[in-house]
Amino acid sequence: MLEPIKSALRSAYFSKRLNPVAVKAYSRLRPPPYMRPRMEFDYDVWNGICAFHSDDGRQIGENNTNPEIYREIVETESKPCKFEGSRYGLPINLTALRNVMASWDDALQLVTTVRANYIARRGLDHSRFNLMEGYVLSKMGAAYVSYLVRRRGSTYAATPPLETVFFTLGVGPFMVVRALMEKGDLTPLDPEPMSGERLYELADSSGSLLSGLSGHGCAGSKKLITQFLDATMNGTYTKALNSTEVTRMLSAIDDWDRFYAYVYASSKLELLVKLAQCLSAQTLLALQADQAGAMAPAEAELLARTLAGCYHRARTELDDRTVLANLLKVVLALLAEFDDHETQAALTKAGLLGPDGQARLGEISGPEGRAAAARRLRRITAVLQPRCQQELDLTNESIDRFQGTKVSEDDLQVRSCGVAVRALLQSLETEQGLDGRAARAAA
Repeated sequence: MLEPIKSALRSAYFSKRLNPVAVKAYSRLRPPPYMRPRMEFDYDVWNGICAFHSDDGRQIGENNTNPEIYREIVETESKPCKFEGSRYGLPINLTALRNVMASWDDALQLVTTVRANYIARRGLDHSRFNLMEGYVLSKMGAAYVSYLVRRRGSTYAATPPLETVFFTLGVGPFMVVRALMEKGDLTPLDPEPMSGERLYELADSSGSLLSGLSGHGCAGSKKLITQFLDATMNGTYTKALNSTEVTRMLSAIDDWDRFYAYVYASSKLELLVKLAQCLSAQTLLALQADQAGAMAPAEAELLARTLAGCYHRARTELDDRTVLANLLKVVLALLAEFDDHETQAALTKAGLLGPDGQARLGEISGPEGRAAAARRLRRITAVLQPRCQQELDLTNESIDRFQGTKVSEDDLQVRSCGVAVRALLQSLETEQGLDGRAARAAA
């Protein structure tokens, strides 16, 4: 009975007639993420900032704006995609493509200039990047806008065209790595430099050229996307760097030390949340396998809801345990790429990881399996919460705003697994578990 009502309300909310008023009203009740003190923890930089607006009044996330409830329905010109591959037949946004093309050469000059700064700051002795190095660089695409919007005293009311294009294009390697690691693909760990052609192939095969929210495909041709990716990863742009727009845009970052601090701290915070999700999902899968058929139905339902809150299975031929084991390897490697080697050591010291960096799950078995799983879930949070707080503090220090914002262990549990984790822990820590009525009340 409720589903038809929900569907009707959603259709009304996202109708062209009501949507502008509905989004504006909702945004007054619940400000969009980029206005909230814990944006970088509760969402992450890309999702948090994509509802912001460009100076033509459109959201910089366009069809990908998330959370979806903030997505504004605007007039766009679309046509079916004729590029072969994952996008074929899907609608592509020609309005967004025209905006990108108007700043195309500026965008190539911008990424060339930013990557030179990045090479110097990291002290790299090479100019061609592997995918891990490209990931770190690409985090600047979204972080640039976020940093300017969120710092104290900001008067950044809307993004000019070049900033919007950099937000759209610059995050490419980040999006590809995120999609690959969620499939359990270890390609991001390849130490060899990556060509634009190869990165395009990975983007196409991983679904990174698709919008899950709107069902659109990326509007750029293979030639254009590959050209930008090659400029990003291999520095292939060779024309003069004489763009006044690039100069204007880079001068807005008046303190590059603070900007890099923001990029690193906010990126590590995002990875720490992903790490908590991965470790929690491994724990819950082990418990689900061990207790198959033995759990009360209400507790089994809570476990399934909590698992769904931290792990969304991607389309892959790998089994869940392999996906999560590989995802764990990539997340730990990315943290190391951001100069965080302490987190893995802390998890190993706490007995959550073995010397090989893989999860230790043997304790979740037999009569004590439920209690052992609860202890492990709480231990994950106990180890990672102080590290999340540290990175949130560094993020807020870099923008001189929101200092003193706190993240509790409960906050991290809910962020990682959803609200059902509270009731699940209560059930697992009760000797006989909760009966059906109590479990439903706790949920």
